[in-house]
Amino acid sequence: MTQKAAYIATVYSHLAAFHLPFMADLRQEGLEVHAYAASDHCREEVVAAGFDCRDLPFSRHPLAPGNWRALEQLIRWLREERYEFVHVHTPNAAVIVRLAVWLAQLARPAGGQRIRLVYTAHGFHFYHGAPWRNWLFYLLERSLARLTDVLITINREDEQRARSFPVRGHVAYISGVGVEMERYTSPDADEVGRYRKELGLAPEDFVILCTAELNGNKNQGQLLSAVRGLRRSGVPAVLLLAGAGRNEASLRKQAAEYGLTREVRLLGFRRDIPRLLQAADVVALLSRREGLPKALLEGMAAGKPLVTTDVRGSRDLVAPGRNGYLVPLGDVTATVAALIRLHQDPPQRRRMGEYSRKLAALYDLSEIRRDVAAIYAGLLGPSHSRDALIQDVNHQGEEEQYDQVISQ
Repeated sequence: MTQKAAYIATVYSHLAAFHLPFMADLRQEGLEVHAYAASDHCREEVVAAGFDCRDLPFSRHPLAPGNWRALEQLIRWLREERYEFVHVHTPNAAVIVRLAVWLAQLARPAGGQRIRLVYTAHGFHFYHGAPWRNWLFYLLERSLARLTDVLITINREDEQRARSFPVRGHVAYISGVGVEMERYTSPDADEVGRYRKELGLAPEDFVILCTAELNGNKNQGQLLSAVRGLRRSGVPAVLLLAGAGRNEASLRKQAAEYGLTREVRLLGFRRDIPRLLQAADVVALLSRREGLPKALLEGMAAGKPLVTTDVRGSRDLVAPGRNGYLVPLGDVTATVAALIRLHQDPPQRRRMGEYSRKLAALYDLSEIRRDVAAIYAGLLGPSHSRDALIQDVNHQGEEEQYDQVISQ
């Protein structure tokens, strides 16, 4: 009988953006892989990759009726399919899926195979400095850890906290979702010039790129305020916002109020991020919270300096003064100052970009795929404890590599 696995997230765009390589690796090993999520603009991308998609009415709002319907439908699917394991991503889906797996198995025959459950926490809602209400999720996460066979964390703060949870299996640290280094090779100056011309950029423009969903957490408003400060200081700054989201109208309004309709370009959802990166001078991400942002990893792989808020996850990727700057959340003055330093010193931008690319090699997708494959091997074979040890060894090795690069 063919072994099966399920990959689940709140929306298909999350699976399409981060997880198709890992799903393909499972399929290569002979497993039938099913995708579950709420339908969105990336569903067809998952289908085109050859995966069976089962739509669930997930909502990002925990108490929305769609989540209860998703729970009911998922229980039915789990009872019909005999999955070896389920790998769930995104916080809201993780709550519903773990409850669904537990409820579905209450009716399994005595001695029947238990579905193993893997959860990748792409940034807990609770973190140092989080609002008090976010810490209500801490109690929920501790309770659900008892239903979790492998809890994967992707940043240092979450890892330290998760190791105190009563996880049924074990906690594993993996350094993010990986970045395909080969996609971000630097083109020559003439090619960069053509990219910039296609985007309507002048040679003197100081181009800041932010790749992120347009929402409150990604905090693009602070970046727009910084661009206004840069323009007032005489810096010919242009901001490229690549992404879609519910805050698009409010950001357009803010740009218009600041008189920045030319200087702030809302590009919508893009599939040419490597080209946009090569046209940029700096990559910025001023999020309120992060797990381990791929947008910054892509900027590093493209050899760009970073300006990012000093928040969990983002700070893991910046060696201040070496490949970028950390700025306080909400501090527009500090953001402007960091960007002015980069604008005034092109040689420093190049040195920081070279250091970014060196750091990015530690997060290469091929390494992350190896680490994830080791976790799956522990679930699918008899050597679970051995593969848990492999994870610890990999983690120690990754820390040593990071320390060596930082010290250079």
